[in-house]
Amino acid sequence: MKKFIHVAAVLAATSIFAEVSVFDAGNINKENPYGLTESEKVLLNNKKKVDRLDQNIGSMQSDVALAQENIEGVKSLLDGINQRILAIESRVTQLENSLNLQKTTTSKDISNLKSQIKANKTKHDEDVKNITKALGELTALIDSKHQETSTAQPKAQTKSGDKKAVNKEVKEQTSQNKETKSNLKLDDMPASEILIMADKAYKANEYKKASECFTHLISKNYKPAYSNFMLGEIEYFNKSYKTAVPYYEKSVAISQKGNYMPKLLYHTAISFDKIGDIKSANKFYKALKQAYPDSAEAKAAPDRK
Repeated sequence: MKKFIHVAAVLAATSIFAEVSVFDAGNINKENPYGLTESEKVLLNNKKKVDRLDQNIGSMQSDVALAQENIEGVKSLLDGINQRILAIESRVTQLENSLNLQKTTTSKDISNLKSQIKANKTKHDEDVKNITKALGELTALIDSKHQETSTAQPKAQTKSGDKKAVNKEVKEQTSQNKETKSNLKLDDMPASEILIMADKAYKANEYKKASECFTHLISKNYKPAYSNFMLGEIEYFNKSYKTAVPYYEKSVAISQKGNYMPKLLYHTAISFDKIGDIKSANKFYKALKQAYPDSAEAKAAPDRK
């Protein structure tokens, strides 16, 4: 009986300890396992190694994935660089072709330009020759007109009555000029401003005011060729053709370089026509066509011999 009770007690104790071992002791999955056998300790150690290995593998896989992404990025970058290199090479080829074509075109252009320059020089030399000839004839014509004027004074002008008339006209003109100076105060103005005033007055058909200004400029020897031309124009548009001619001739005698020369020659020729001097008119028409053949005035002038 006692033996049976002892056995029962041992079995009960074993049963109790076995139940504790099932839930706690020997559990290698717990954070802090206890009651491990040597085999379980080995298993726990191996498990820890496996867990660390899994962690390392996971980290390596993450690194590999990141490296692959970087590689793809680098590959994409290289592809872009290659594309740009190909585009640059293509552009360089285009530029080389364009440069070669441009060289060919430039050579042709230079050749054509040289031909044009040569042709223009030939025409220029011919124009200069014609202008020189025409102006020489014009100068001779003006000189002859001055000689005719100085030698053809009628004796009647020496009479006392005519002298009085001339003196009266001179006095009236002098008085008028003094009055003009007083009104316009030209002596107090710079010549450049007077010229501007004169041109404005002429364009506004204020011929009297313009005439006074240009006359004052001539007295100051400021732009005398142009001022004489403009006085001629004023007389021309007032249909005082006989009075206009001496102003035109005076302008040409001073200078023949004004850009108004074609108009001067044209209006001089017309003025001679109007006063009946056809011979002189024809010479001026001829000089105009020879010296300035491309001008509007030369094209409008009649062809006379």
